[in-house]
Amino acid sequence: MLVAVVGNPNVGKTAILNKVAGQNLKVGNWAGVTVEKKEAVIEFNGTKIRLVDLPGIYSLSPYSMEENIARDFLIEEKPDFIVNVIDSTNLERNLYLTTQLMELEIPMVIALNMWDEFEKKGYDIDLELFRELLGIDVIPTVGRNGKGVDELFKTGMNAKVPGVIRYNRKVETYIQDSIDYLSSYEDKLDVDPRWYAIKLLEGDNHTLERFESEKLVKHFDKRREELKNYFKEDVESVISDQRYGHISGILKEILTLPPMDKKELTDKIDSVVLNRILGLPIFFGLIYLVFKFTFEGSAPFITWIEGFINNFIGKWILIGLESISSPDWFTSIVNEGIIGGVGSVLVFIPLLFFLFLFLAILEESGYMSRAAFVMDRIMRSIGLPGKAFVPLLIGFGCNVPAIYATRTLENDTDRKLTALIIPFMSCGARLPVYILFTAVFFRTNQTNIIFSLYLLGIATAVLIGYLLRKTIFKGKEHQLIMELPPYRIPSLKMIWDSIWMRLREFVKKAGTVILAAMILLWVVMNIPYGAKTEDTAYYKVSKTITPIYKPLGFGEPKPVAALIPGMIAKEIVVGSLGQLYKAEGSSEDRDKIRERNILKDAGKQVVGFKDAFFESIEGMFGGLSMGATFSVQEHEETALTRKLRDEFTPLSAYSYMVYILLFIPCVVVMGAIYQEFGPRILMMSIGLTLVAPWIVSFIIYNFGLLFGLG
Repeated sequence: MLVAVVGNPNVGKTAILNKVAGQNLKVGNWAGVTVEKKEAVIEFNGTKIRLVDLPGIYSLSPYSMEENIARDFLIEEKPDFIVNVIDSTNLERNLYLTTQLMELEIPMVIALNMWDEFEKKGYDIDLELFRELLGIDVIPTVGRNGKGVDELFKTGMNAKVPGVIRYNRKVETYIQDSIDYLSSYEDKLDVDPRWYAIKLLEGDNHTLERFESEKLVKHFDKRREELKNYFKEDVESVISDQRYGHISGILKEILTLPPMDKKELTDKIDSVVLNRILGLPIFFGLIYLVFKFTFEGSAPFITWIEGFINNFIGKWILIGLESISSPDWFTSIVNEGIIGGVGSVLVFIPLLFFLFLFLAILEESGYMSRAAFVMDRIMRSIGLPGKAFVPLLIGFGCNVPAIYATRTLENDTDRKLTALIIPFMSCGARLPVYILFTAVFFRTNQTNIIFSLYLLGIATAVLIGYLLRKTIFKGKEHQLIMELPPYRIPSLKMIWDSIWMRLREFVKKAGTVILAAMILLWVVMNIPYGAKTEDTAYYKVSKTITPIYKPLGFGEPKPVAALIPGMIAKEIVVGSLGQLYKAEGSSEDRDKIRERNILKDAGKQVVGFKDAFFESIEGMFGGLSMGATFSVQEHEETALTRKLRDEFTPLSAYSYMVYILLFIPCVVVMGAIYQEFGPRILMMSIGLTLVAPWIVSFIIYNFGLLFGLG
């Protein structure tokens, strides 16, 4: 049995699906998070059911990719019944989609979701009369805790075909005439002919193209023009108004509203955060605090996990290899390639955990969609689509889902333009590079420096987007129409699911792509084996392109060599630098394996973790300092940090971070761009991310020299 779960964005469809299927789908609280079809196969009361969670949509008119996906599925797959999930606190808007679904004449059951909020707000509804007026069952549900979900699907197994909405006499006459006309096109009718008749009268291009008949197009153009002349407005607006009239009539019969004597909390908060003057400062202030708490909260754990990997895991692996007389080359690849390379990336797991934690709170609480509205004014003022800021926001976490999130944009030109500027948004993978360099060169002002990189990424994206809009992608920008869900206190499970989904991908990448890249990097950096770093083939090849980077302040072979594997994944840059400078620090590894007491070492790690926990709490909440400090104490310095001090100045280090910020995205992002937009847009993206970082780094470094900052 095939079941489609359909509804507006942010009505809790995926929460209901999680409860009934136990699937780890992301439960988001802002528009467009479920872009592709998500599905699960379950056994319910002895019946095998295939559940499909369709993208959140507002109507069955295909103005966006989401609506295309949902409508095509409903028409072509013909589900056995539809679960129409409705936000019970906003019935009028949600029921518009319901009226369109009813016209498909597919069996349907309605989930009045968020029922707890409905009751809390003092609403009352006559459920029996509601069921009678719609002709289908209506079940109150609370997706977050599963209330009513079993009853919903039990009722759905015997779902009824909805009643037919009747329009005024003139429209009904034209609908019936159109149904008669379509009888000669019976082979094209996948659902009830009444639905096709209405869509053709509305002038739905997607439906007109489906029939592939010039004669049919001319017929309905004429009929549409007749109705337009009669009503003095387009047919789509006429039918839409009558649908809302039908909904209004139903709600007057069934719904009792609470006294409107007090302003809701959501409205009170929005009056501040969406204020034309306060909105932007609040947005940037919140993002700043996210980074501040992220850095200060994760700093002690980064120090601890670095010691855990190098002084415990690494130490005892080296002892084990030494005890079996492992060949030097194998010990080297394990120590420098795996432990040194992958380990230098894994130490940043705490950093990403805290970042994803605070981003999840902003997303699940409902603020992120407000952030898009706040930025909409700025985006439109420079000719960019306001709604494009949604995937750009997602890009702060990872550019890959951000590329796929462009599907929420209605216009294909806007989608391509947005995809081209997403790589300039600083994703979590770049943070390890920032943390390493700011810990060495900007200890007392780390938060501000990293925050400036994020702002620079936004500014670069906006400028390039503006130039592309005025040249290659000319066209009309579109207004932002987006769901503003009520504010909610996110559950711990929702936050954890969001964190784990993102963190799992990072750990998976570290165990696969990054591990393979580190081993490959070790191989190419040790040809011929045993040679000094400066005598290896990889070093010599890197040296040939260093003149390109001299005007940017980092024209030495090793920093340049680290950029190349960064095209695989940005996290690898840190591991590459660790490998490139490892030779000078190899004596450290001999020192750390002299003392051999595993219980004592394990005890140190337990104590270290406890200390890190309390230092993290104190760092976030123990003071009001505006600068996070990942202090690298002198006795904690490594060969890598010492060599970075020798080869970089603060200005050239900042230039290097800017280059990493804007440089070619990782291979997974490039794959997503190719999959979504093809080779032309991919090549444009590569070209932009090769030219833009050089120009911006050049300007910053040389202006810095001009003002005596070198």
